[in-house]
Amino acid sequence: MSKTTLLQYLENSKIISSTDADKVRVERSRSPRSEEAIIRELGILDDETLAKSEAEIFGIPYIDLREVVVSESVIAEVNVDSLQKFSAVPFERGDDYVKIAMLDPFDVQATQALQQKYPFGTKIQVYITTRGSINFVLDQRVGEMMSSEVTDALEDVELPIQEISDDSSKILSSEQLRNAPVARIVNAILQYGVTSSSSDIHIEPMEIKLRVRFRINGVMTERLVLPKNLTAAIASRIKILANLKIDEKRLPQDGRFQVKMDGSKIDIRVSVMPTIFGEKVVMRLLESDTSGITIETTGLRGNAYKLFLDRIKITNGIVLVTGPTGSGKTRTLACALMKVNDPKVNIMSLENPVEIRIPGVTQIQIKPDIGLTFANALRSVLRQDPDIVMVGEIRDQETAELAVQASLTGHLVLSTLHTNSAAAAIPRLLDMGIEPYLLASTMRLVVAQRLPRRICKHCIEPYLASPELVDDIVGQFKDIPKFDLVGYINKVIASKKQRGDEGASVMREAKVGANGKPEIYLYKGKGCDRCGGNGYSGRIGIFEVLDVSEKIGRMIMDQSTAVDIEKEAKSMGMMTMMQDGYLKSLEGITTIEEVMRVSRE
Repeated sequence: MSKTTLLQYLENSKIISSTDADKVRVERSRSPRSEEAIIRELGILDDETLAKSEAEIFGIPYIDLREVVVSESVIAEVNVDSLQKFSAVPFERGDDYVKIAMLDPFDVQATQALQQKYPFGTKIQVYITTRGSINFVLDQRVGEMMSSEVTDALEDVELPIQEISDDSSKILSSEQLRNAPVARIVNAILQYGVTSSSSDIHIEPMEIKLRVRFRINGVMTERLVLPKNLTAAIASRIKILANLKIDEKRLPQDGRFQVKMDGSKIDIRVSVMPTIFGEKVVMRLLESDTSGITIETTGLRGNAYKLFLDRIKITNGIVLVTGPTGSGKTRTLACALMKVNDPKVNIMSLENPVEIRIPGVTQIQIKPDIGLTFANALRSVLRQDPDIVMVGEIRDQETAELAVQASLTGHLVLSTLHTNSAAAAIPRLLDMGIEPYLLASTMRLVVAQRLPRRICKHCIEPYLASPELVDDIVGQFKDIPKFDLVGYINKVIASKKQRGDEGASVMREAKVGANGKPEIYLYKGKGCDRCGGNGYSGRIGIFEVLDVSEKIGRMIMDQSTAVDIEKEAKSMGMMTMMQDGYLKSLEGITTIEEVMRVSRE
């Protein structure tokens, strides 16, 4: 049957509404994408319902691989890379036939390629299934290969295995691992770090074991436990990669190296620290490709976004981004530099370390051990005729004073500061010894941020907020005049559904209950194969952006407290981080629990 017949079937069977069907037709007229692809992108149907409908129309049997036991011998006949490429899984084998579940049973090229993997005369019986079903089996298979790879490596060095985690679903094929046992273990760890989008890898010697943990979406997760005997060998292997001294085990060392995977280059920053049980190694993974790093992806929006864009385009003054370690300050500043990066502008950046490399920006690595501090480097940079200067962090009075002087002499200075809120940055700089009149005349904008985890868009589900939680949410916005919480939520939902945003179909409208209080829904991820079962995938920024107005400038001159400055900023329309986080929770972007967790940092 034709592609159109599928849409007609879904509409006639009332599986989708006429409104959704019309939406698909409109989108289909604008692009060459198939109706199936558009239905998936718009989130009108879940993959399972769509696959079952296709099975009914085309007379192809449907199979959910999560409900059958796939023999290892059956799946082992075709290498994992080919199965991933063709989105196919063989699940039953007979003497002269093989049953294969496919995402697209009409992919003739894939079917022919798979046919060649079997002896002549073997009949292929095609079944239709979902992406999640295929990933369930393939992830399990690849995880087993990871465990097997590390197991073999440990046996090669004649060491007993203590424990190997089976939760390695995102490890790539082991075919690329090198033959040396310790090298294979290190490479497998690096592969997991890259494919699971970890920001850091911790290899930690303990009293009776060697623990490997990964920071995924800002949360530390233990994935592997190795024998204690491997501590020195693994540390030495990483030292060789990072060009560090392998015989130096008494002092900390820092280095870096680069790996290439699937065409992407990953910079890895290495820190080695001696502990009482051996050397602990921490590797930070930094993606070299900056094409996806934009201000639009940070989570800044609305008036805060407009203010930020406006202030980074001025020719002088100071723009600060504040927050604890790991809150995304460096990425936000990198986005700012990429936004203003132009051949007509001389941009120089002082960083320790250089984490995100930006083409066209002169980036300088601070080295305090040889006297190249932020303050000393900033003095030299100002003699290089810069238009914009980025100082990685203002840590002391000398750096703060030089930043102020640079802004007074016609430079835009971007920097970071460790404070809990935007308003708290001003008293902190005054405490460093900056004169109030200088700070009032140079400060342009202060941004504070945190990074809660995003709800997985593939398993998002609504739940009715408790009356106590509703009271808390309402209380967060009581200072905003004429703010209609129910109206805001319903307007956002209508906008998301009109655009066809993923996850919009599960969103529930708010209403005013019989008791006069709002009845609203919040959202969470129930856990699925794509998010590793934890309900979260990726992170999003929550922000507060304090515009240093003329009145706030006078408050700086009077050395007002952070509380008074924040109160004035809120009266001018500043949305706090907590309010921004609560709104993103109401919109199904993150959860209230995540907002509360990161706000305590």
